[in-house]
Amino acid sequence: MPFVNSLNNVAQRNGYSIHFQDTHHGGQHNGYWLSIVYVNNVEHGRATGRTGRDAREGAAQLALQVLGYYS
Repeated sequence: MPFVNSLNNVAQRNGYSIHFQDTHHGGQHNGYWLSIVYVNNVEHGRATGRTGRDAREGAAQLALQVLGYYS
């Protein structure tokens, strides 16, 4: 199961609010995406990727680790 979906499920079960902040850096063809995930307005994960989706997945994975749902 993708990490973003897992994080959303954890958040729903526990009453957490989730917010992603996605930004693109660099040129159109050689840039990267930075995604930061906030759980209850506190940063819990930050990751980069070639696509916004890859960056979000990485940030969600880190957030799940911080919350103790993924090792």
